[in-house]
Amino acid sequence: MIPVLHLRQGTGLYGADRAVLALAAATPAPFAPIVGAIQRPGATDALGEETRRRGLRAARFESAVRFDLACARAVARAARAEGVQLLHAHDFKSLFIAVVAGAMARVPAVATYHGDTASTWQVRGYEAFSRALGNLTRGVAGVSRSLEEQLKRWVRLAPVAFVPNGLPLPAPVSAEERSRARERFGVREFCVAVVGRLSPEKGHRILFQAARGMPATLLIAGDGPLRAELEQSARGAADARFLGYLEDARDVFAAADVIALPSSTEGLPLAALEALALGRCLVASAVGGLPELLSGGAGVLVPPGDAPALTRALEQLRSPEQRAPYLERGLRRARDYDVAAMASSYAALYSRALSLEAMPSSSR
Repeated sequence: MIPVLHLRQGTGLYGADRAVLALAAATPAPFAPIVGAIQRPGATDALGEETRRRGLRAARFESAVRFDLACARAVARAARAEGVQLLHAHDFKSLFIAVVAGAMARVPAVATYHGDTASTWQVRGYEAFSRALGNLTRGVAGVSRSLEEQLKRWVRLAPVAFVPNGLPLPAPVSAEERSRARERFGVREFCVAVVGRLSPEKGHRILFQAARGMPATLLIAGDGPLRAELEQSARGAADARFLGYLEDARDVFAAADVIALPSSTEGLPLAALEALALGRCLVASAVGGLPELLSGGAGVLVPPGDAPALTRALEQLRSPEQRAPYLERGLRRARDYDVAAMASSYAALYSRALSLEAMPSSSR
């Protein structure tokens, strides 16, 4: 077996975290995944707990600062102890740690770029540094075509691949399940849900502007640094209900008539794949991998940051008859994003990375 240590920093089970779990569960032999969560000291390790619940191997690494050499040393020690032959980083902090730990333990690294947030100038700087670090890996993957093209401009010393996210297909929401979910949340009218971290790039304020004065219920699932500000912004924007972080948001998808993703930037969000697979109508900003995902009428695209366009799209989807064609096409499209295909693509990336590591420098 070839142990592969995934590294991911996070505070909950959001899209990229669930993509890591899906990949780990579906990874084919001879690769043996270990999911390593990088957490602040004392923080709840939701990723590690869910990893173990699924019967997968988990590791925890504590880190209190962004460029943490002590954490990198801990990862290097764990890699040597577990016989890890490849490190797989899933965000810009874990990539820095993987590169440093890999040098210490003489283990190559690969990286997946799930999408930039560009939330502040400081974060933009970190994300640019992360793209440059891709040159110190044995291969990188972008989850959307736009990310792949962006990475090709930055990463010249390592192969760049396009590997879209995938997920195990859940059963679509039944009429009975939908009825129970709407009763649980007290939904009596047109309902729009948004599922994701409460952070600037997710565009919650655009949704609130679009829904202002609209007879609708908004279900906002997720938590994050903007919660207090967004609760203020949502006042007067229909009936907005903040549900907090939910490990399983299936009931939120079930209760909603429309799932909204008004993001300003994305890779290929797992919430979008989940919406389609569950038979929900999706309205999303035309960013990242979403135009390709929703092409051919699998969903509705609007320009990012355009609240009036989002209002028009939501108004057009108020009736079940208007939503029905999108549901059918969305279900068919979700089948194209299979977790086994994603895992197979990563197995090929791993094989190339290990072959490159084994080759003499003159033949690279």
